[in-house]
Amino acid sequence: DGSDEFHRVRALVRRGANPFRGTQNKRIPTNYILLKYLIKMKFIASVVAVVAVQSASAFVAGPQCQRTIVSSSTQQSMGLFDFFSEDARKEREARKQAEVEEQEKMQREIIARRSNPKKMEEYEAKVRVRRALRMSGDDDAADSIDIYSGEDEKIVGLN
Repeated sequence: DGSDEFHRVRALVRRGANPFRGTQNKRIPTNYILLKYLIKMKFIASVVAVVAVQSASAFVAGPQCQRTIVSSSTQQSMGLFDFFSEDARKEREARKQAEVEEQEKMQREIIARRSNPKKMEEYEAKVRVRRALRMSGDDDAADSIDIYSGEDEKIVGLN
């Protein structure tokens, strides 16, 4: 039946295979070529239709309000462009500096702990307790154990 052959060829074309590979007829039938282009054209037509629907809303006039809103502030929020303002830059730098200082403080505590055997034993005990709590499934209690004391250590050459 011709329609069965058509559906077989269409299924092979959709998978990207050449349905006529290995056949003795070296000439590819016109139906195969037409089917291949029809599938491409359907896809292109679908994309064009979606783009046309999306862009059609750009030309619709929205309701216009006759009242004007008066703002009491002289500085207006610009959304994305606020990123480039001087205040935003200073805030980012202050946040970055605070993060660096916190990391340096933790690093000084680690160095001090490594040089003090008593602090190292205390740290290892806390780690053992935290691991045991995690293994027993009590993650909330394990999270409540503070490994870092929060004290700022003075180390010669680093402060």
